[in-house]
Amino acid sequence: MTTMKSELYDQWLELSKNAAEPMLRLNEISARAMEKVARQQMDLARDYLDLGAKNLKLLGERKDPREIMAEQGDLVSDFGKKLLGRAEEFMGIATDTQKEIATWVEAAARKAAAQPQAETKAKTG
Repeated sequence: MTTMKSELYDQWLELSKNAAEPMLRLNEISARAMEKVARQQMDLARDYLDLGAKNLKLLGERKDPREIMAEQGDLVSDFGKKLLGRAEEFMGIATDTQKEIATWVEAAARKAAAQPQAETKAKTG
């Protein structure tokens, strides 16, 4: 009876370990993606602050409304380019994360499929 309890305990430990490992990997992927997105959001906030500061500087230095409008157009155009770049960065983060998760799913599925085979071999071996 003690041997049976020991075997059940060992199986329970192995199942727990096998269940925890993939979840730890998924948490790592998620944490890395969240860190990249947070960093990108901070950069975007800096871009907005920079636009506001440049616009205030422009308003303080220029008196001619046509000159102000023309330079504000340049500021907005440059800002639009930055926004497009940020959007591309975000898409890159999303694509990379999607690939990592797909790889994780495939590995977890392979491991789950191999588990019954390994148990069968252990019982018959």
